[in-house]
Amino acid sequence: MSLLSPASIAVVGASSEEGKVGNYIFKNILTQGYAGALYPVNAKHPEVLGQKAYATVADIPGLVDMAVIVTPAPTVVQIARECGEKNVRTLVVISAGFGELGTKEGKEQEAALGAVCHEYGIQLIGPNCLGILRPSIGLNASFAETLPKTGATALLSQSGAMAVAIMDSSASLQLGFSLVVSMGNKAMMDECDFLEICEQDAETDVIGLYIENIRDGRRFLEIASRVAITKPIVVIKSGVSQRGVHAVSSHTGAMAGSESGIAAVCSQAGIHRAKTTEEFLDILRTLSSQPRLLSPNIAVITNAGGPGILATDAADKEGLILAQLEPKNKTLLQQLLPVAASTENPVDVLGDAKAERYKMALEACGKDPNIDGLVVILTPQIMTPAVAIAKEIISLQTHYPLMPIVTSFMGDAGIQEAQQLLHTHGIPNFSTPERAMHALENLQRRQHKGHEKPARITTERSEKALSLVCSQQGLLSPDITKELFNLYNLPTPEQEVALTVDDAVKIAERIGYPVIAKISSPEILHKTDIGGVRANLQNEFDVRAAYQEILDNVTAYDADVYLQGILIQKFLPAGNEFIVGAASDASFGHLIMIGLGGIYTELFNDVSFRIVPITEVEVYEMLQELKSWKLLLGMRGKSQSDIAALVKIVASISELVTDCPCIRELDLNPVFVDENGTIVLDAKVVVGK
Repeated sequence: MSLLSPASIAVVGASSEEGKVGNYIFKNILTQGYAGALYPVNAKHPEVLGQKAYATVADIPGLVDMAVIVTPAPTVVQIARECGEKNVRTLVVISAGFGELGTKEGKEQEAALGAVCHEYGIQLIGPNCLGILRPSIGLNASFAETLPKTGATALLSQSGAMAVAIMDSSASLQLGFSLVVSMGNKAMMDECDFLEICEQDAETDVIGLYIENIRDGRRFLEIASRVAITKPIVVIKSGVSQRGVHAVSSHTGAMAGSESGIAAVCSQAGIHRAKTTEEFLDILRTLSSQPRLLSPNIAVITNAGGPGILATDAADKEGLILAQLEPKNKTLLQQLLPVAASTENPVDVLGDAKAERYKMALEACGKDPNIDGLVVILTPQIMTPAVAIAKEIISLQTHYPLMPIVTSFMGDAGIQEAQQLLHTHGIPNFSTPERAMHALENLQRRQHKGHEKPARITTERSEKALSLVCSQQGLLSPDITKELFNLYNLPTPEQEVALTVDDAVKIAERIGYPVIAKISSPEILHKTDIGGVRANLQNEFDVRAAYQEILDNVTAYDADVYLQGILIQKFLPAGNEFIVGAASDASFGHLIMIGLGGIYTELFNDVSFRIVPITEVEVYEMLQELKSWKLLLGMRGKSQSDIAALVKIVASISELVTDCPCIRELDLNPVFVDENGTIVLDAKVVVGK
């Protein structure tokens, strides 16, 4: 594969002039260990840094696997065509001045560059990128200063500056790389293409991905789900806040931003999600150096009570279990350790512990069948031989190579030598017990569950839904919404739109009191906000008063608003209120949401998202992610809610928006859930083009 192992490279724009990017890149390839053929291309100079230069790529006598272009943007498309004629297989375009400018000219040049590469079957990295680094073959085709250490981690970064910063940080952490790629503008190759390359790369065991956007979310989900089974993927994504998001009409639409999409794809594909750069590096170096944690059962060894308690709290938060040692190992420790030491878990070897005392605790935990992972904590007291203790930890890992070990040697000057020794031997050290525990947890979670996706099959129901919905625009009327929901067996209370107050009374008497009255207008999306809802109406007098009051409120809000009438609906006793929704995302398609509903939706933001289509098994997983899951199980003497009925509603909404891609936003809020079943009390369906 020429991208990973090019036998020959041309640098177009190579220069002998210090300070120029073409000088840095050519010098990096020339001097940092690359053993293949290297050709500088410079029309003005016959020689670059002592190497014969060529006026064009076509003038190079031999084959060229890869060309690195560092010339001004207006020249790049023609050079790419020349590379195509030369049968160059990979193009790395460092040059800026394309789509990132936001100008028509920049976008057109980028599109033209992509078209030329597609025409000739060229793999295009960039434009506007740092370059590519392959440490194992000494290739630094970038303007990063030096090659990082060779290792098993591939770093794929949309930002060149971020890649440089991560590589620089990794040196002190003993984190090595199999591949570093700066993707730049992704005019042709994007994160999906590079994931597939890493999947086939024998040197790569772990993949780190910094992204600012995902171009094709569904393809990314498909590929990442497959790759993550054998090679862990760690993602950090910038630009996840809601600031600057355009106004939307539904609760779901308001919440379904960039953060929701990336959270959903990470959950579904089994991707490790990092929220900060520090966490990104923590997870990468742990996954690349330690074996998997086979169960949540771990032990903590410490020489200080306070950090041991912090580690215990962190373990609980991370879902890890401080398991009890077998009685024989616990008895042995009681015989070997001082009386004041604790042989419970955490094992406290006391502040005056030397290496021998740590060794006894390490060996007891290492051979205990109840323990599958270790967190070793050290505080550097005056009598603490940190280096000797580090050596005992390294020795234990040698004897038990399948047991993951992370450490928290706390402090700075007192532990630097020991910390470096640990890192050199592949044992990650963290400044706090909390970071150590989180790193260990990443060794056992995020297993891709491999749910088989429901196939989309055109049925009579889906055809009816399409004809019913996709001819509409904007907010669907209550009548069409009711007809649509009947197709998908979504339970709704009896209801009808009244055109006059007398109609409202007749409908209420037919349905049976109590009832609820709501404004019906495609121009009013949030009825409660303008006083357009009146509930628990007990008799004719209540209905007449509510009807007129709603009309007065709507007129005060907007005298010219279009009214379809007043919806009269059966009023039901309260249950647990949930929200089920869907919103269309530009990258991922429809995202589906379940969460705590009613007035608490935005207040608590207790929601979970997935990318449709989803199975009922996945709906159960979504529900169990919620803090409000306990409400469904039953609290303070209340019976368990009909969870299966709620699951069916969510699965049906997944089917509905899959069948009807023209649905832009959908809210069922609230959905009442109790032990007797579920019912959708209010629904909002917005259709777009």
